[in-house]
Amino acid sequence: MCNGDDCTPRCVPEASLHSILDSNRRWASAQVEKQPNFFSKLVDSQTPEWLWIGCSDSRVPANELLGLGPGEVFVQRNVGNLATHKDMNVMSCMEYAVTVLKVKHIIVCGHYGCGAVKGALTLPCKTPGERMGCWSRISIVNLWIQDIRDTRDKNIEILRKLRGPEQIDKLVELNVMRQVFNVCTSPIVQQAWDNGQTLAVHGLVYALSDGILQQLTPPITSLGDFEVFSHENELDGLRHLSLSVLEHMSFEREALRRTSMDPHSSRSKPLATDHEPNGEATSEAPQAAAVDGS
Repeated sequence: MCNGDDCTPRCVPEASLHSILDSNRRWASAQVEKQPNFFSKLVDSQTPEWLWIGCSDSRVPANELLGLGPGEVFVQRNVGNLATHKDMNVMSCMEYAVTVLKVKHIIVCGHYGCGAVKGALTLPCKTPGERMGCWSRISIVNLWIQDIRDTRDKNIEILRKLRGPEQIDKLVELNVMRQVFNVCTSPIVQQAWDNGQTLAVHGLVYALSDGILQQLTPPITSLGDFEVFSHENELDGLRHLSLSVLEHMSFEREALRRTSMDPHSSRSKPLATDHEPNGEATSEAPQAAAVDGS
């Protein structure tokens, strides 16, 4: 505590930090012992084939559960494994991974028992302060999970038929599919497919109970695959969203094609999109009802 000019540092758990640093040194030594040029190879470059968009949950470490080492997977983690177009963090990570690193796969991975999904089920309010006691002390998280609440609202009839953990796990799966939709409708992935780049988008879910990954969606490798995924899924809310966005994308792609063919166009070639296709829902989600199965 500070008292005038006499300032002493707060008590910090130095022993814990020292143990982490010691563990790091042991790990580094073990890597060099197994592969002497391990770190020199990492310094030169990284060539990951995978981009992982997953939850920040400490029990879901991307590299370990994929069985991949440093330099083999590019990782983006956030609360609830969201991939909304308005989040510059996620979009910049995706842009770098796809356009610079040329990853061949994007994995969107949720996990059963996700705390963000539980919050989206139990918190009906949409803005901090709208209701007393609605995560008022962590209102940023409350705002952050709005995309999951929108998915909840669009699939409320499905969720009302379930109870407890089954309800949570179903929304976990629905959220993964929604984020796969967001990834596929992003201008980054759309442009990659237009350019003929090899890029597959996968939706997975991880079970904390046994450490196993399960596939929720087929590999989506083109706009055609995405259209099939959008039309064949059984999620009414997602289907409605898919149709409106597909119509918008078709209109925009045709406009870009016509512009590129116009010799008098002031646009430079190759074309660069100067606005994003909007992958978000255009209509306000209905006020959520309780979905506790009662």
